[in-house]
Amino acid sequence: MLTSLTLKDYTTFIGETTFDFKATNYKILEDTNVGSNRILKGALFVGENASGKTQVIKAIKLLLDVLLDNSEQNIASKKSLYIKGTKYSMVFTFNVLNNVIKYEIVFNNNNIYSEKLYVNNILKLNRLKENGETNFGIETNSVEVNPNLSLLKLEYYNTKFNNDKILNEWFEFLKNSVYIDCDLKRIKVFNPNNLSKQFIGEYAKENEPTFLNKLFSKLGYNSEIIFNKEENNLLANSYEERISLRKNGTDVDIPLKLESTGNKAFINAIMPIAFATKNNCMVLVDEFSSGLHNELEEALIRYFFNNSKDSQMFFTTHSTNLLDNTIIRPDQIYSFKFDSKKGTLIKRFSSEFPRESQNIEKMYLNGVFDGMPSYNKEFKD
Repeated sequence: MLTSLTLKDYTTFIGETTFDFKATNYKILEDTNVGSNRILKGALFVGENASGKTQVIKAIKLLLDVLLDNSEQNIASKKSLYIKGTKYSMVFTFNVLNNVIKYEIVFNNNNIYSEKLYVNNILKLNRLKENGETNFGIETNSVEVNPNLSLLKLEYYNTKFNNDKILNEWFEFLKNSVYIDCDLKRIKVFNPNNLSKQFIGEYAKENEPTFLNKLFSKLGYNSEIIFNKEENNLLANSYEERISLRKNGTDVDIPLKLESTGNKAFINAIMPIAFATKNNCMVLVDEFSSGLHNELEEALIRYFFNNSKDSQMFFTTHSTNLLDNTIIRPDQIYSFKFDSKKGTLIKRFSSEFPRESQNIEKMYLNGVFDGMPSYNKEFKD
C-alpha cells in the first residue's frame, strides 16, 4: 500500500509537498477505512478548481506509466512552469508484506535523471543519467540504461529482481491498479491480463451480467445491465453499443451510447472498483463527481471501503457531502488551494484536530480547512 508521496517542482507544486497516507489516532471507521499496518485505504482531494487535485492523481499515474506502460511518456510537460530549471522529482513510499519500499525518481526535460530504490533502508538500485547499479542478489551489477527508460522497469522485465518476493509483490500491486477519468469516460488498465476483469467492454464479451446486476441491486441502482452478444447485431460497433441498460419496471433496453453522462461514468467505474475489493491495488479516480449523483458517489465509496482489504482509492471530487465522519476519516482528506507565490498548498483535515462528532463538511464550507473558494455572487449595479 502507498504510505506517502512527496512532490517537488511538479506542475503546480513549488518546492516540496508531502502527502501522508498512514492512519492517525482517530478511532472512527477503523474496521472499514484502515488497512494493514494502519495504512489508510486511500484519500479524498477537495478544493478550488485548478488547485492541483488532479495533478496528484496524475503523479501516481505517472509512476504506473513509467514502470508499466511501453508507450512514450510526455515527461517534460509535468515540470512546474512556476519555477526556473528543468528538473522535478517524486518520492513514493510503499509498505509491502510489512517491508518498506522507497522509490525516488528525478526527471529532467523529457528524460529520467536519477533513480534510487530502497528496501528497508537498503539501497537496491542507484541510477544517475545513463549509468546505474543494482543489487538484487549476491553481487552489485553495473548497468547502462537509455535516458528515457526507467532502470527499475528494465530490471523488473529482464530479471524479475532475481525472484525477490517483496519487489515482485509490489509490482503485482502496481500492475493491478487502474486509472479512471470520470469526466472523459476513460479508463486505463496497466495489466493486459486484467482487461476483461477491469474494463466493462471486455468483460461483456466473456461473461454474463449476473454478478453486476447483483451488485447493482446491492447498491440500490435503478437499472439492470444487458450484454448483447449477437454477432450480427447492427449495434455492435463499440462496447457502448453492445451494452444496454434497462430501468427497473420497464422492458426498454437503452444502449449505453445513448445513456446519460452519469450512467456512462458509473458503468466505467463499477468494474475496477469491484475488482479492487478482491485484488489489492490502487484505484485512481479523477473527477469522481462528474455526472454521478452525490448519493451514488457515497454508495460506491462505502462499498469500496467496506469490502476491500489492502486496496486504496485516491479520488478528486467537488461533492462536499462526502466530507462526513461516517463515510471518510479526517486523516483521509486533503484540501487544496493555489497561492501565486507558493504554488499548491495542502492541508490535511486531521491537522486541525476536528472531533469525531463535528460536522467536517460545515467546517470546510466555513473555511476551517482552507481550499474553499470564494466567488462574487452579487451582480447588482
